[in-house]
Amino acid sequence: MKIRLTLALLALALSAPASEIIRKSLPTKLVEAGAVEYGILLPDDYSSQADPLPLLLFLHGSGGDREQLVRFQKQVDEMWASGDLPEMAIVTPSVATGSIYLDSYDGKNKWETFIMTEFLPHLRKTYAVSRDRRTTMISGISMGGFGSFRLGFKHPDTFGALAAMEPGAWPGTTWDEVLDRTKFRPAARIASFFGDPFDHDRFQRENPASILNNDPDRLRDSAIFMEVGDEDGLGLMEGVEFIHHLMWKHNIRHEYRLVRWADHVGSSITERSRNRFRFLARYLSQPTPPEPDRISFRKNMSKAHVSRGMKPFGFWPNDTTRVMDGKDGRENNRRALVDSAELRRKAGVVRVADIAYDSKPGVDPKRLSLDVYLRDGLKSAPVVLYVHGGGWVAGDKSRALFKPAKLVPEGYLFASMNYRFRPHASLSEMAQDVANATVWMRDHAAQYGGDPSQLFIMGHSAGAHLVAAVATNERFMKAAGGSLSDLTGVIPIDTAMYNVPLALDGGGAAQSEAFGSDPAAWTPVSAWHHIANGKGIPPFLLFASDGRDTIGKQIRPLIQKLEAAGIEASMHEGKGRAHSPLDTYLGVEGDESTSVLLKFLAHHSK
Repeated sequence: MKIRLTLALLALALSAPASEIIRKSLPTKLVEAGAVEYGILLPDDYSSQADPLPLLLFLHGSGGDREQLVRFQKQVDEMWASGDLPEMAIVTPSVATGSIYLDSYDGKNKWETFIMTEFLPHLRKTYAVSRDRRTTMISGISMGGFGSFRLGFKHPDTFGALAAMEPGAWPGTTWDEVLDRTKFRPAARIASFFGDPFDHDRFQRENPASILNNDPDRLRDSAIFMEVGDEDGLGLMEGVEFIHHLMWKHNIRHEYRLVRWADHVGSSITERSRNRFRFLARYLSQPTPPEPDRISFRKNMSKAHVSRGMKPFGFWPNDTTRVMDGKDGRENNRRALVDSAELRRKAGVVRVADIAYDSKPGVDPKRLSLDVYLRDGLKSAPVVLYVHGGGWVAGDKSRALFKPAKLVPEGYLFASMNYRFRPHASLSEMAQDVANATVWMRDHAAQYGGDPSQLFIMGHSAGAHLVAAVATNERFMKAAGGSLSDLTGVIPIDTAMYNVPLALDGGGAAQSEAFGSDPAAWTPVSAWHHIANGKGIPPFLLFASDGRDTIGKQIRPLIQKLEAAGIEASMHEGKGRAHSPLDTYLGVEGDESTSVLLKFLAHHSK
């Protein structure tokens, strides 16, 4: 009998909570109620803790209150007992239904201001809890999940980690992007957040996706967990998935779970909550001791990546970080083609391929064709026509690579053209192809969303030589039915052939073979020889590869001659970029030359 009684008492002791919920109220003038009730869950040995406990702000969903703590108390106790979760103080304030932890538009209920300026200081003053960002965390479910996103994104200097369960986030960075089916909150409630008429600037400041997209660097050091059921009855998977992809795009490390067969409510919540707590436990345990197997694995994989021409572990979040200037030029080009196509797809850029800009008997139609790159909503967009390189004997319009994925979302209509090659066409005939394609773009830009009065031509290597010739020798544009005044700007990328006779004096075999031995054929395609005031020559932005000797021999003298004729001209030397990579990396995020290009285009666009 004694044994049975002892076992019963032991069972009762084991089932009793290992924690205590303290219920309090904090007076405030920031909300109409005049006070905010809250509950704080503390471990049973709280009073004997030598150090401040980590602090978890635990936000309830719409219609809930501080009693959410009771729902999860047993789970927390079990995880504390098993060592799966470090002991911490978990606190839940009771906020108004549907408030989304945001200051109301009319200023009568300032929930965010209360939490950040009164509630957190009160907790740190009243309880032995963390004052450090690293051990201050935020988590919540549904409306509380949204609050975790919003407060965690807005205040990464306060919260080191956030864990959002089924957050009610909007899938868009502007209100117009958010589809009606995901605007599930009532119109009156939306007005209470963002006013009537709708305050789009406030949406940018308070919408989690906008906060992330506008300044992703602030979240680089945040630990972020988010999850949602794939059968969520409110359709919240769309907003969470959107933010997941936005984080991927901006290289923000995070953990994301799309839980199969899970709804917004139901028994799945229990295990899903454990995953949320397990994430926070892993976060608090960082940095972890090095594991020999992992060290060995990563060392071997690093060598393998380098052998494939990649940076070590350079495949996350996308392939634009891969090295594109290895020894195998064909493999580099193949990689860049694949990677740039993927970036275009993600950016919503569509390629309209193989449009004929001219036709000639006996000439392959593809050689006189171009590709146009655009996306929905493009209107009155400045036009950029790109001319590839290839030594006047090879190449293809697909070498546009990363440029369309960058320029089209920035508001430009982009095109890339083919042209004829030596020995079947002379240099003047190639330049005429460029002029013909330029005038075709002028005449057809509007039907693709472009503005024909804003027309830039850009080329690399042989293509750079050709666009410089077309932009200075008026004969080519006139023969095509246009004029130099049709051009808004010209952007040659790394060519040695501005002053052709000078370049051919001691030039390489490739140049000599392409240009031939007749000096009379050189002058029409030598930009240097056609610079004059009053012709309508457009502004020049000249790119040069790192340390190229033609900077002193050709580019600076050309700039001086252009400026003497009253024509704007500038140069940018691509530090660390050789001849091909200078062009390849144009359009890649973080590339310095790309920033220079965008500033030039923006400065000369209307």
